[in-house]
Amino acid sequence: MAESRMKQFKNKGRDDAEMRRKRTENMVELRKSKRSDALAKRRQVNEDDGAVEDAAVGSDPMAADPLASHGTPTSSILTAAYRDIVSDDFTVQLSAVVTIRRLLSTNNRSSTYEEVLRFGYLPILVRLLERSDQPMIQYEAAWCLTNIASGTSEQTMAIVNNGAIGPLIALIGETPHLSTQALWTLGNIAGDSPQLRDFVLRSGILDPLIKCVTGTQQISLRHLRLVSWVMSNLCRYHQPSPHVDAVLHLLPVMKILISHDDVEVCKDICWSLSFLSDGLGDATLVKVVIESGIVRELVQMLGREQSAILVPALRAVGNLATGTEAQTQLVLDHGALTFFPKLLESKEERVKKEACWAISNVTAGTPQQLAAVANTELLPLLIQVFRNSEFVTKREAAWAIANFAIAGLPQQLAYVVQIQGVPLLCELLSFRDNQVIKVALNAILAMLRVSGDHFEQLAIGFEECGACHMLEQLQMHENSGIADMAGAMIDEFFSGGDVVENMGPVAGAAQFEFGVNSSGDAPINLPTS
Repeated sequence: MAESRMKQFKNKGRDDAEMRRKRTENMVELRKSKRSDALAKRRQVNEDDGAVEDAAVGSDPMAADPLASHGTPTSSILTAAYRDIVSDDFTVQLSAVVTIRRLLSTNNRSSTYEEVLRFGYLPILVRLLERSDQPMIQYEAAWCLTNIASGTSEQTMAIVNNGAIGPLIALIGETPHLSTQALWTLGNIAGDSPQLRDFVLRSGILDPLIKCVTGTQQISLRHLRLVSWVMSNLCRYHQPSPHVDAVLHLLPVMKILISHDDVEVCKDICWSLSFLSDGLGDATLVKVVIESGIVRELVQMLGREQSAILVPALRAVGNLATGTEAQTQLVLDHGALTFFPKLLESKEERVKKEACWAISNVTAGTPQQLAAVANTELLPLLIQVFRNSEFVTKREAAWAIANFAIAGLPQQLAYVVQIQGVPLLCELLSFRDNQVIKVALNAILAMLRVSGDHFEQLAIGFEECGACHMLEQLQMHENSGIADMAGAMIDEFFSGGDVVENMGPVAGAAQFEFGVNSSGDAPINLPTS
């Protein structure tokens, strides 16, 4: 199948809203992102792919049909083809179906699909799916429905209301060409909404879909790519999430496919896991994903080179890291952190962004988990990412560092000071994002409150970086929460006159002791309790 045919998707919108919750064990504010669906839900079949399929199923009966010329109005083509599609002559009927297929493929617009529906073709096309004596007609009819199903939700629902789901599922076990085209249509339908996804599941798609992978008959890579893509759409959406029984059936097959050499196959399975692990729907799904044993294979995907795999794999790993401490630890136990130094140095901005986001969920964890992050030397890399990346990536890097400062023990906060984290936290106070300003305020507050005997040195360090001036400005911030917090911090820490003058010589950031050795070397094993 041509690459252009496999890469055409329909995406009905993006949702970048973020959710927040607290881990009550350590009172750390944790972020969880309801990330945009980067994987398209729908795929269209273009006419320029038709030559491959025509050669595969036989000669093209419409090769010289004048109705196929680009100058003929759509209504004229549909009127003429309608007379032929109800003919008893197989050749005439096939020619009509090919004409409709070509019209839908070359004019893949919703208005064209609507005209085909208005002329009454849909029930005829659905009936032709059951012509088991004429597989070429079945194939062309399924192709027509694939493109219509890539249209609006109303057009997709019209296919369902005309009873197409059962006949399409029945075609999965037929010839490879019939099976792939049926899967394509069913994937488009399942990708439309959670309601249609569940309808496709209830109609019995799972057994024939799984058999494509586990059966004795070997299938082509084209076929396998469609199977993995359909699986991703069956896992998509929450409110409601897919039923846990369906996910339990799919996970063993996903565990087989996730390590496949093909990028498309692996990518779609990683997206499936990101949908199931996002925690926005049925929390039971995260549990069954973990119990399936697939997390080990998922973490290994962080070592792949292709960003098409890395982005959904990072999304899924980051989702799991937003769960309980045990779930976060499971990700670490499988060696996830060892992949992050390379990921943070990626030339792909979206890979760096997802990597920073995933780390930010780990740095909101336990002291042991923070020690693992520090010992992997990720914080200096995060600072480097912050200095050299686009705004959206800077935001994620900033959050990861600030979370570390909020959750860390005094000995671990010394590491933040040593790697020049103080100037960065001060810089975040002027960031163009209220949530980042809040998390920076919380980080500075946490560090000052636990600094103990080193409070004076730390307070001087923050003042040298302009923290007092920025806190004064933030008292006039339009966000009342930020303004109130800035005022409270000035009253608590910086209200006794000029801190620098009152505290004598200024120590440089690298001189702050806090348990850090005087040589400035990074701690090898940071204390965890």
